[in-house]
Amino acid sequence: MFNHRHYVPILKWKMGEYQALSRLTDPVKDRLTPLLEIPPIGFDHATGQERESADAHLGDFGRRLKSKWQARPCFVDLKWLPVHTRMAGGGHYVEEVFAASRAENCVTIPVVSFVSDAAFIASVATVIRIDQRGVCLRVGMLDFDRPALSADIETLLRQLGVTWAETDLVVDFGTPNFIPYAAFVRTVPTLLGLLPSINRWRTVTLAGTSYPQSVAALAPPFQIIPRHEWVAYRTFVGMLGGESRIPTFGDYGVAHPDLVELDMRMIKPFAKLRYTIDDAWHVGRGTPVRTHGFGQYQQMCQTLVAQYYFSGAGYSAGDAHIAGCAAGTVATGNLSTWVWVSTNRHLTKVVADLATLHAL
Repeated sequence: MFNHRHYVPILKWKMGEYQALSRLTDPVKDRLTPLLEIPPIGFDHATGQERESADAHLGDFGRRLKSKWQARPCFVDLKWLPVHTRMAGGGHYVEEVFAASRAENCVTIPVVSFVSDAAFIASVATVIRIDQRGVCLRVGMLDFDRPALSADIETLLRQLGVTWAETDLVVDFGTPNFIPYAAFVRTVPTLLGLLPSINRWRTVTLAGTSYPQSVAALAPPFQIIPRHEWVAYRTFVGMLGGESRIPTFGDYGVAHPDLVELDMRMIKPFAKLRYTIDDAWHVGRGTPVRTHGFGQYQQMCQTLVAQYYFSGAGYSAGDAHIAGCAAGTVATGNLSTWVWVSTNRHLTKVVADLATLHAL
C-alpha cells in the first residue's frame, strides 16, 4: 500500500482539518494517508443533552469525505463514539459509516484496537468482508504491557478474518517523553520486537507528538516549540541497519491527541497561529478573540512572514493565506480558518521533509 516514504497524519474529522486536506496539492495528497478520527456527537451544555442524533452526526460522513478527499485511501477510526451508540434503525454505527462511504466510492479502511468491543469488532469484520481492503490495527503504549501481546494480536486478526499482509499497523506512542532522543529511540526496537512478524504487516507506522495540550501559557508574540517526534524519528531511522524495515512516520498534525469537549459559553479562546518549521513549531499567541476580535491575526501574520523561516506564499495554501492576511488582502476568518491554515502548512512541510530525509 505504501512504504516509509509516505506519511500518516492522525487528524480529527472536523472542519478545519478536512478543509486543510482538501486544499493540499495533488502531489502532497499522493504522499499521505490520513488516519481520521471521527469526533463524538458532543454535548449541549445549555440543554444538558447530546447536540444531535447519531444519524445526524454520522449521516453526511461519506458525502463530505468524497467532497474533501475524493477516492483517496484513508483510515477511519470511530474510537471516540460510545460503544452503545446505535443508529435510528438499530444498526451498528461502524457498518453505517462505511456503508455511506461505500455509496460515495470512498476508499476507507477501518481502524481497530484492543479497546474495541465485540460488537465493534464484528461490525468491522463485516466491513472487511464487503470492501476487501483489510484493516488498520492501532496499538498504544499500554498495549505493550499485555502479557500475551503477540497472541492477542493473532486472535484479533483471526476474529477479523485478515492476515498480516492485509493489516496496516500503527504504533501510536501518543505523547511520550522523547528526551533524551538516544534513550527513546533505543526503546523502539525493543517494543517492535514484542510485535509478531514485524516484516509481514502490509505497512508499519510509528506515530506520536510532542505538541502541548495547551499553549495558553506561551508568551506573545510567539515562541518556538520543538517537534521532538520528528527529531526522534530521524534519529531512529539513522540508527537502523541496512536490512531493517523502515517504518512510516506519523504524527498528530498541529494538535494534541486528547479530545477535550469544552463549554464554549465559559471559555475565552485566544488567537493562536501555528506554523511548522524545521524541527519545531512557531506558535504565535494573541489575545481572546471574543473581546479583541480576529483582526489581530493580521499583525500575527505580519510577524510570521517577517521571520527567515517563512516559506513564501507559494509553498502551500496555508502559506498563501498567511501572506494574504499579512497584506490585508484576505479576511482574518475565524478559529476554524486558522486550524486549516496551520494544518495545511504542516502536512505540506512534513511531506517535503520526508522526501528530503529519504532522498526522493
